[in-house]
Amino acid sequence: MVLVSSLWHRDVHLKVVLFAWRLFRNKLPTKDNLYRRHVLDTDAQLCVGGCGEVETSSHLLLHCTMFGYVWFHILRWLGLAAVLPGDVTSHFYQFGFIGGVAKTRRSFLQVIWFAMVWEIWKERNNRIFNDKICSISQVVDKIKALTFS
Repeated sequence: MVLVSSLWHRDVHLKVVLFAWRLFRNKLPTKDNLYRRHVLDTDAQLCVGGCGEVETSSHLLLHCTMFGYVWFHILRWLGLAAVLPGDVTSHFYQFGFIGGVAKTRRSFLQVIWFAMVWEIWKERNNRIFNDKICSISQVVDKIKALTFS
């Protein structure tokens, strides 16, 4: 379980921190969670990335063939190579340390991680509710802009 103190970051907007808090507790309204609450039918559980898998938070944010490329592009942008874990909590911790143990570097990488999961979630919602689809490069550009703002 993620320590709550590791989520609070002065450079990350409160709504993004609260989103991550819900993510780590599997409380996001992903399609699998909505199915378990009897909001969606069985056939409505598929990921919006078009990969044909059930949409769970870890699948959507880490494993989806569509959104998984976002992580690849960001790691390439940062000049890093890593094999990241498959669960969200471990992914958060490891991503913060792939650049080394310096506190400023770790803080910068955590800001990028927050920006990535937030932008992927927003893209997922745009696809579902607004019928708008951004390319992977557009999502990556949004993450870069959010990181610097």
